[in-house]
Amino acid sequence: MKKLDIDRLTRAGVIYFNSKLEMLEDLRCKMYRMDALVSLSTHFHDYYQIWYVTKGEFVHTLGNRQYRIRKGDLFLVPPFTLHRVQAFEEEVEILGCEFMPSFINERFGDPSGERRFFDANYLKHFSQSDCTPHSQIVFDGVTDGRIRGLLQDMLGEYEERTPFFEIVLKASLLQLLSILIRQVNGELVKASFQKIERYRDTMNKVVEYIDRNAHEDIKLEHICAISNMSKPTICRLFKEWTGKTFNRYLVDLRISNALVLLQRPSLSITDVCYATGFNELAYFCRIFKKYTGISPNQFRKQVTGRSF
Repeated sequence: MKKLDIDRLTRAGVIYFNSKLEMLEDLRCKMYRMDALVSLSTHFHDYYQIWYVTKGEFVHTLGNRQYRIRKGDLFLVPPFTLHRVQAFEEEVEILGCEFMPSFINERFGDPSGERRFFDANYLKHFSQSDCTPHSQIVFDGVTDGRIRGLLQDMLGEYEERTPFFEIVLKASLLQLLSILIRQVNGELVKASFQKIERYRDTMNKVVEYIDRNAHEDIKLEHICAISNMSKPTICRLFKEWTGKTFNRYLVDLRISNALVLLQRPSLSITDVCYATGFNELAYFCRIFKKYTGISPNQFRKQVTGRSF
């Protein structure tokens, strides 16, 4: 939301809660417990807000949609989202967490910075213009217990301020957001799990084959034949399954095997080169140094006290 929009809304009587006033100067995250709730007219804030209800209920309105929030429900409101709260005359208890994007990663605070970094994944799912998926999140019993426990632990860390509590607070927040991301993307998570189960036997067979035959001249064509899949399909599944491309996995495995064999004085550097599946000594030495920072001979000297 642009500055001009903020000015217009505040002139119209819409309340703006600013993190500079609501949070500690050196901590861009705030935890609290509320045991009473008053109705709040339309307002917005420059931070993310999470409310988890442990007792009571109330009506939460975003745009033109109303949500009756009850015990066990959670909602997450992104920055600069207009919303309001209608309280009832009953006991309420809420665990609240408010944080600036910069608490997740300081790079969020750089207006000129790009957003293609790992921590951005924690917030992109909650920064869409459509807030519907995370306006009212209901959990199963096990997940509800995890959510409640995380928020209570975070509140304890925030209130006690023991050394390094900021690190623990951030780690817990990332875990909390991870659970919420999976919850609001339930169908996607289910589809991913089904795909994993569908290809589990095949991918286990492929990885076991590579592990047993890394010293041989393995080609991608061999893997296609074993899996009965095309190159594009097996490459995509292999990366999803192992976190590495086929070539990277094979080279990593060969270097790991070389680290073991280099500790055997009876084997020369050339012997180790060919025994691990590298077909050229110069290439083996170059890749080994790229991985370890030292040559095979230097590594052997360090671990055995001898060079050959």
